[in-house]
Amino acid sequence: MIVRFRGLILAALTVAAMAAPAAAQTKVAFVDTRKILQEMPSRNQIEARLRTEIDALGSREKVMVDSLNAMLNSFQKDSATLSQADRTKRFTEMQAFDARYRDTLEVLQQEAQAKQAEAMQPLFDQIREALEMVRAAEGYAMIFDMGAQANPVVAMDKNLDLSDKVIARIRTMPQARPAAQPTRPPAAAPATRPPASGPTGQPAGVRRP
Repeated sequence: MIVRFRGLILAALTVAAMAAPAAAQTKVAFVDTRKILQEMPSRNQIEARLRTEIDALGSREKVMVDSLNAMLNSFQKDSATLSQADRTKRFTEMQAFDARYRDTLEVLQQEAQAKQAEAMQPLFDQIREALEMVRAAEGYAMIFDMGAQANPVVAMDKNLDLSDKVIARIRTMPQARPAAQPTRPPAAAPATRPPASGPTGQPAGVRRP
């Protein structure tokens, strides 16, 4: 309800701005930041570097998944010849490893999100700078983003679209560079949690013997 009310306010403000008296000389326009981002010269370079970093995180996860699957396969192969005490011990070890895997996966997901935000920030900063340059140079009071998720505008004059002007402005600016990566010590392995009281199902289906 609050989101809808805010949307109505934004729509009313937009209509009011576009319907302002000519005497007020209020100039408004819009852009589509999705289109601008697609056309940015340095976007492919930054996204390629981001993919490399995300793939490296995926490799770290795969090592743990492969280890857990190897433990499970070995347990299933040896289970018939193990004593009940040995079966319980090895299953408990698998549970403990699975708990570490879950903790590590959460850390890797958070790290991937942080890397994505860090990598894309120079592009967003450049778009913001170019928007302000175009707005100031051409005397616009405000510029709306038609690419925003909460866009309240349902119809507009396409002649007011400044996206291409902003793209042209960005192409005259120094290319955005990936943010420098700080040197970080290797992350400490997550502390082992107490074994779960029941079976865990990640990633290959650890089951209680």
